[in-house]
Amino acid sequence: MKYALLGYDIDGSLERLAAEDKHALHRAHRLLHDETAAKTPGSVQMIAHYRFRPPRLATTIRCAGDDLITTEGPAAKASETLRALYLLESDNPDAVRDLASQLPAIQVGGTVEIWPRWAARSRSGR
Repeated sequence: MKYALLGYDIDGSLERLAAEDKHALHRAHRLLHDETAAKTPGSVQMIAHYRFRPPRLATTIRCAGDDLITTEGPAAKASETLRALYLLESDNPDAVRDLASQLPAIQVGGTVEIWPRWAARSRSGR
């Protein structure tokens, strides 16, 4: 099964980290990615990992009738902001939860959501 893990920063805690601590988090991300690059039975394979810039750099587009409205910033104001996306594959949901608990964002008070992904259906309907 494939999963998307969404990593959230709480109240900008990542931006308040000292530069050395940020570098340590980035090293931990790379190490975790390297450790999960190959798929073995019962393990988790990290397919991709994307980090996002601070929310103030996001752009939101909405449709209001026939008009498109563009605003600067995220769609919703919240104390938790989306900062990372991980794409995983595993046949073991417990291994996915274990990996999620090891994500550096968790170590600094962040939150991670685990979302099972729908399998794409082929055009032939199989």
